[in-house]
Amino acid sequence: MGTVVEIEATVVAGRETRTKADDGRYLLRVTSIDGRPFADSPLFEFFVPKWVHAHLANDTFDLAEMQTGKKPGELDSSQIAKLEEGYVGKRVRLVCWEIGAYSGAPNDLPQDVSWWQDRGFGFSTWLWIGAERP
Repeated sequence: MGTVVEIEATVVAGRETRTKADDGRYLLRVTSIDGRPFADSPLFEFFVPKWVHAHLANDTFDLAEMQTGKKPGELDSSQIAKLEEGYVGKRVRLVCWEIGAYSGAPNDLPQDVSWWQDRGFGFSTWLWIGAERP
């Protein structure tokens, strides 16, 4: 974590994980790190700061805005399929680093503390995108 690397990755539709939380999102399957093949090819969530000029979208609404320049109100499955042509499966070279944080609701909250349904409490990591390479 926190080490700057150049990766090659493929954009993957979150629905491929068959996890409801990933539906409608996009992930990166890392295939190499600093030019060395990465055998496990893990999937990563990613974050692209607004000031970084990378052609990556985290979800279907970001993808629609990236391609049309407008925020969409609603998207049906045929619109999503059309948007994803050329995006899902796209190979990218990125400069990034892994960051992480604890999130979710702890199991031992007192009775008088209100909380909503959330993912389980745990540590998650994702890639912070610093630049996209040609």
